[in-house]
Amino acid sequence: MKQAPEPTEFDLSSGVGGRTQQRTNQPIVGAAAALSVSIPHAIGLGLLAFAPLAYLGTASALALWSAALPGALLALLARGKGVVYGPSTAVALLFGGMLSLVVGAGAAVSISAAQALAITGVFAALGFLLQSLIAWSGLARLARFIPVAVTQGFAAGVGLSLIVAQIKGLHYISGGQWGALLGWHAAIALAVVALSLVLQRLWPRFPTLLLAVILVALPWLFWAPGVELSMAADEAVFLLPIVPDWWAAPWGLVLDQVGFQLASLALLMAVVNSLEVLVYHQQLESEHGQHSPPGLVLGREGWVGAGCALLGLIPASTSLSRSRTALFYTGTPSRRAGQWHALGLIAVAVSGYLWLPWVPMAVLMGALLIAGVRMIPPSLWKRPAAREERSSRAQAWVVALVFVGTSGALALLAGLLVATLELLRASGAHAIRRVHLEGKLRSRHVRGPQDESWLAARMSTVAVFELQGIFSFGVAAQVVEQVRAHLNGHRCVVLDASRVPSWDETGCLRLINLAHELHAQNVALLLCGVHGLAAQRMAGLHTQPDLDRALEWAEEQILATRPAEVQAQPEQATQVSALGELGAELTASQGAALQARMRSLRFAPGELIIRQGDLDRTLLWVKAGTVTLSTSEAPDQGVRLSVIGAGAVFGEMAFLNGMARTAFAHAGSDGAALNTLSWEQFQAWRQSDPEGALLFVTALARMGIRRLGATSRELRAAME
Repeated sequence: MKQAPEPTEFDLSSGVGGRTQQRTNQPIVGAAAALSVSIPHAIGLGLLAFAPLAYLGTASALALWSAALPGALLALLARGKGVVYGPSTAVALLFGGMLSLVVGAGAAVSISAAQALAITGVFAALGFLLQSLIAWSGLARLARFIPVAVTQGFAAGVGLSLIVAQIKGLHYISGGQWGALLGWHAAIALAVVALSLVLQRLWPRFPTLLLAVILVALPWLFWAPGVELSMAADEAVFLLPIVPDWWAAPWGLVLDQVGFQLASLALLMAVVNSLEVLVYHQQLESEHGQHSPPGLVLGREGWVGAGCALLGLIPASTSLSRSRTALFYTGTPSRRAGQWHALGLIAVAVSGYLWLPWVPMAVLMGALLIAGVRMIPPSLWKRPAAREERSSRAQAWVVALVFVGTSGALALLAGLLVATLELLRASGAHAIRRVHLEGKLRSRHVRGPQDESWLAARMSTVAVFELQGIFSFGVAAQVVEQVRAHLNGHRCVVLDASRVPSWDETGCLRLINLAHELHAQNVALLLCGVHGLAAQRMAGLHTQPDLDRALEWAEEQILATRPAEVQAQPEQATQVSALGELGAELTASQGAALQARMRSLRFAPGELIIRQGDLDRTLLWVKAGTVTLSTSEAPDQGVRLSVIGAGAVFGEMAFLNGMARTAFAHAGSDGAALNTLSWEQFQAWRQSDPEGALLFVTALARMGIRRLGATSRELRAAME
C-alpha cells in the first residue's frame, strides 16, 4: 500500500496584520481600569436617567443597581470575550426620556416611582425585544457593509460625546455661572487627567486612571476649599432596587397621552444600541481577530436587557468605552476582565451609599474625560500620508462630529452617505478605462489602399471611450462630464460598454441625455457592448454589438462623405484594379499574365466561401462586396475576426505555406465577387516570370506583416 505523505507544516507566526500585541495576562488589571470609567459613568448617567424620581431620594441607589446588576447578568449569560457590559450613554438617556414622559403623563394621578418604573420598563423591554428581532431576522448581517471609516468615526463620536458632556457637566454643577466654583471643579477634573497621564508614563501596565481618581479624591476627606463642591451623591442609607408595580400603574392614562412617543423612543433605543454593539464587535474582529456572530450577540443582549428593563433597571449592553479601556491594558480579549468588572460594580453598588457622598463629582468627570480621549481610535490622531487615508480620516471625523451634534443613528446615516459619495467619486474617476482621440483605433474591416488613405486622414474625428465598472447614477454623471471635457472637434463619440457589468436606470438616462446634447452639436453618439435590460432602456440610441462593428460603422460614415468624383475615380491601371496593392509594382504585361491565370467567382449573401480546416492553397481577392472571417460555420454566430472589403486579399497564410484554413469565410450582406489564384497556377506563372513572382510575393509578405502588426496592437490593447 502506498504510504500517505506527511502533512506539510506552514509557518503561522505571521501573516495576520493589525492585531494588538498582548500587554499583560492579568484580567483584573483591565477590570480595574474599566471600573475607573464605569463608576463615574454609571453614577452620572444613572442620576440623569432617574432624575424624575429624585424627589423620592432613591435616584443614587437606582443608578448604582442599574450599573451593577444588568451588567453582571450579561457577564454571566452572554460571556463575550473582550467585552465589558454596562448601560450605554444612548440607552441610559433614552430610558431617562421615557421615565420623564411617564412621570409627566401620570402626574395628574400622583404616579409612584414603582408605577413609573413599571411602564418605563415595559417600553424599554420592547426596545430590546426589537433588538432581538433584528438579530432573528438576519438584519444584523448588514453590519458587514459598514465601512471601517464609519466604525472608527462612531467610536470617536462616543468619545467626543463623553468629553463634551463632561465640559457641559462641569458648568452645570457649578450653577451655570462663571466663577470660583467652576474654577475649582475644572481644576479638580484637570488634576485627574494630568495625574493619570503622568502615572501612565511611569507604570504603563497599571490602571493609573483609577489610582488618579483615588489620589485626587482623598484630600477632600480632610480638607475642602471655601466653596461648596458638588458631590457624587447625597448622604443616604442602604436601599435595594424598587420593585415595579405593574398592576396599579395608570396604563390607560399614560398610553393615551404619550404612548406613541414611548414606542418611538423604544424603536430608537433598539436601532442605536444595535448599531453601537455591532460597531464594537466589528472593531473587535478587525483589531483582535475575535469573531462573534452579530445575530447571536444581539439576541443574547436583547433578551437579558428586556428582562432587566421589566425589573425597572436600565438595560446593559456591550460598552464601547469600558471594553476598549479594558483592552488597552489586557491587550487580548478575555472573559475574566468582564467578570471581575461585574463583581467590582456589585461591590460598588452595595457600598456606594457609604463613600459616594465624599467624592467630588468633578473627580468622576475628570475620569470620563480620559475615557473619552481613549475612545477615539489612535489612527485618527495620526497624520495620513496617502490621499486615500486622508479621505478615510475625513469620513471618520464627519461621522464623529455628527454623532456629537445629533445621535448615533444620524451619524451612521451621515457616514454611509459620505462613504457612498466617496465610493461613487472613486468609481467615477476610474469608470473610463481608456480614451482614444487620435484615430489610431480601427476596425477589423480590411479595405483597399484608396479607402485606407482616406480614412487614415479623418479617423481623428472619432473619439472612443472604453468604460468599465458598475454604471450607477453618480458614475454616469462623472463619465458624461469627462466625455464633454475630452471632445475637441470630434464628430463621432463611441462608448464601449463591454466591460460594464451593471447599469441603473439613472445611468441609462444620463447617456440618453448626452446623446441628445451631442446630436444638437452635430456629433453622433454610438454605444456598443450593451445587452439585456440596459439595451432595452437605451433602445432609442444608436447601438452596435461590439466595438469592432461600431468602428466599422464610423469608417463607413467617413467613406460616405467622399466627393462623388473621388468615389468614382478609376484605379491607375487595370491590373491594380484586379490585383489591388499586390499588383502595384508589376508591369502591365506581368499583371495581365497573372490575371489570365485567375478565376472569377460570385457568392450569394451569407454563402460559405472557405471552411476552417480545409487544405486549399488558393489566394482570394475581393472585387466587390465584402467577406467576413469568423470562428463559426454559421454566418451570424461565433467571433468576427475580420471583414475583407473590395480591393483586399485573404487566404494568404494557406496560400504561402500550405497550412489548413484557420477560419470560416462567408459572403457579406450584399454578396461577394472574388478573383482566385490557385497555388498551381501561381507556380506556373513563377516559372515563366520569376521576377514578377518575386515582386508579387514580396508585396504579399509586406501586406501580411502590416496585418500582423495591427493584430498585435489589438492584442496589446486587450491585455492592457
